[in-house]
Amino acid sequence: MKKIYLICAAGLSTSMMVEKMKQAAKKEGFECAIQAVGIQMAESIVPEADCILLGPQIRFEKDNVSKIAGDVPVAVIDMKDYGRMNGAAVVKQAQELMAQAGR
Repeated sequence: MKKIYLICAAGLSTSMMVEKMKQAAKKEGFECAIQAVGIQMAESIVPEADCILLGPQIRFEKDNVSKIAGDVPVAVIDMKDYGRMNGAAVVKQAQELMAQAGR
């Protein structure tokens, strides 16, 4: 089972996106665990993560999180998809990111 983490400033604003992503993943039969955490948790989630997505509001943290993450792929959620709460598009982004990284 793939583990996808969404990181935002405090782990709260991405909670709605997590729910939309879980619904989309279930609909397409993609088994995964999706969780939102605050930026302060970045280092502790790396050992478990298959993919890390950052909320657009903390895109400036991408380089820092990428350094911490090592070989775990990290990307910023597209602002349009985030604003529209398009869970299916963000699940697809995560799947593509993991595929590119061979995960």
